[in-house]
Parts: sequence; C-alpha cells; structure tokens
Amino acid sequence: MIVSVLTPVFVLILGIIINKSVKNAERATGQRSEIYKTIGGDLNDIYCYLSFVGCWKDLSPAEVVAKKRAVDKAIYTYKPFFSQELFDTYHRFMIEAFKLFGGPRLDKKYAAIISTQVGDRRLHDLKTWEDSWEHQFTKECNDMAQQIAYEKFMEQLTRDLKLWR
Repeated sequence: MIVSVLTPVFVLILGIIINKSVKNAERATGQRSEIYKTIGGDLNDIYCYLSFVGCWKDLSPAEVVAKKRAVDKAIYTYKPFFSQELFDTYHRFMIEAFKLFGGPRLDKKYAAIISTQVGDRRLHDLKTWEDSWEHQFTKECNDMAQQIAYEKFMEQLTRDLKLWR
C-alpha cells in the first residue's frame, strides 16, 4: 500500500526535477546564443576588415574601433561565463589585430597594411577615406598570425559557450 502511494509522488517529484532541468538548459542555451550574437558579428567584422575579406569595404577605421570597443565591453560584461583560456585567446587576437596602448587619447592602431594585392582601403572603402586614418595603421603584414589567433579565439568561444565539441 505504501509503495502504491509513494510511486506516484516519486514520479511527480522526478517529473518536476526533470522539467526544471530542461528549462534551465534551454535558458542557458538561449543566453549562450545571445552572447555569441553579441560578440560573433562584430569580431567577424574586425577580422574581415583586417584581412580584406567579406564586408571590409563597408567599414571605416572608426567603425572597426567602435566594434572592438563593443566586443571588449561584451567580453568583460559576460566574464563569469568564460574561461581564462577564452580571455587569453581574445587578448592574443587583439594583440595581433591592434597595436594596443598607443598612448593617452590616441585610438588604437591597426596591425595591418593599407594596401595589398587584394585591395586598397583608400580606394575601395565605401566611405570617403580620410587622410587622418593613414596614421592609424602600423603598415605591418601579419595576416597569418591574425588568422591563427582569430581561429583559436573562435574555437575557444564555441567551447566556452558549449556551441559544439
């Protein structure tokens, strides 16, 4: 008799626990997806601008710096969701992409060249090129290091957000 009474109660409690677990997992997945949307698009735009691929022609240097600042803000806002490895790979990509700490009141410089065989930022930019942007480029070509750092960061981001692997 006791077993017949406790069985439905046990099933009910188990059902509530499983339901709560599923809802928490869905909420976490939604949060991870939002974080990725916040960081992924801007980071991809930065990478595209540096490597002359994709939407690079649609962006000005000022817009890329604004995107970098937005990604920085998101990375540090969502810090509790991330591992130290993610911060390390993010910092490595930023070191490869920008010359950080250019000085007080100075924008970051792009660790990139202005013109290559695949494009010239001064000519192909959909925005009117401003001469003042010229000094924002270090004129160093480190495409391979940027690509490797970007790919490592994206792999770590997907691991941290449990999007795959």
